[in-house]
Amino acid sequence: MKATGLIVEYNPFHNGHLYHLTKSIQQSNADVLIVVMSGHFTQRGEPTIINKWERAKMALLNGADLVIELPYVYSCQSADLFAKGAVSILTHLHVNELIFGSESGNIDELIHLDALTQRDDFKKLLHQQLKKGLSLPKASAVTFDQFKLNQSLATSPNNTLGLYYLKAIRELHSPIKAGTITRIHSDYRDLSPTHQTISSATSIRNLREQGQSIEAFVPANVAQLLEKHYDLTKTYHTWETYFPFLKQKILTLTPKGLVTIHDIEEGIENRLYKAMLKSSTFEEFMAQVKTKRYTRTRIQRMCANILTQTEKKWVHDLQLTNGVPYLRLLGATANGKRYLKTIKKDLSIPLYSKFESKGHPILKHEQAVTAAYSAVLPEPFCTQLNEAEYSTFPLHIER
Repeated sequence: MKATGLIVEYNPFHNGHLYHLTKSIQQSNADVLIVVMSGHFTQRGEPTIINKWERAKMALLNGADLVIELPYVYSCQSADLFAKGAVSILTHLHVNELIFGSESGNIDELIHLDALTQRDDFKKLLHQQLKKGLSLPKASAVTFDQFKLNQSLATSPNNTLGLYYLKAIRELHSPIKAGTITRIHSDYRDLSPTHQTISSATSIRNLREQGQSIEAFVPANVAQLLEKHYDLTKTYHTWETYFPFLKQKILTLTPKGLVTIHDIEEGIENRLYKAMLKSSTFEEFMAQVKTKRYTRTRIQRMCANILTQTEKKWVHDLQLTNGVPYLRLLGATANGKRYLKTIKKDLSIPLYSKFESKGHPILKHEQAVTAAYSAVLPEPFCTQLNEAEYSTFPLHIER
């Protein structure tokens, strides 16, 4: 069976994702589609609109055959580690091809850019820009400009993430072939819809929080799942909703405790603490903390690490650059299960179909992640989601 892999967040699943999924199957002539999906927090450090089990269901109902969880310590990370974790999972699952969306739509063009980033003169210039205090995206943009490259080609968000996928394939010596599909009609940063049926996940979340219809932009089954979730819980998973819990954590940890948290360095703990003392909303807090060096995304990841008590020394000792040490199945179709049977004897790391209390420390940390994520839910939904973390078997969906 030919396996094609996608790396996703589905926050939430929308018509643009459906286009990517169906075109990937067509382009690769896949027999089975494997999705590696972030859990409860995204790469940009945001809590997901709905929990991972419901998002896995969205994927399976709309064309995926297997959904594998990307652990928190990879999903809520820099693009480099995010890509490395996801690509390592697809490699262990013997995926033939990884297909990602990009602004370029030209895999040869992106492979050429990846080769450029390996040149010594490129690395030297990039290092010089970082030493000036620029963030990595800004430093990369300046460096690409110096090499007379179109900045939009080199620094557009999906192209950039695609370059990290290529880098991960190279550094992990993975046999996976890379392919790409042009992203259509919307940019992930769009705050409101720019097309009649395809819009960014950000704009869809904004519409939903404003009480407006999202039915034009998502499959009907996704709209139903989201509506059911809100009808039951009356909860939107946004940073404003989590703000009271974040405030309590920052003010009780104090700078002395904050400095032990992953990603918090260079004295930013003092800035976080002082800003929180004067802030009554998450946006007020963010406005006081953000700098050119510390972007919104980076601060949000710090906040997620604070909520989940993800400690610096613990993460350092995990040696994440080696790739994910286990596979956790969130859901499958009958076709996905058939594929797993064909490769099971060739797996070199454990495959968990249920939470294992004696499993890897990364897996056990997911309990803390779910505890943080579920804290905003009313009872009994908070307790039910925490129980689901260690008691739920993978979803089985028949299409």
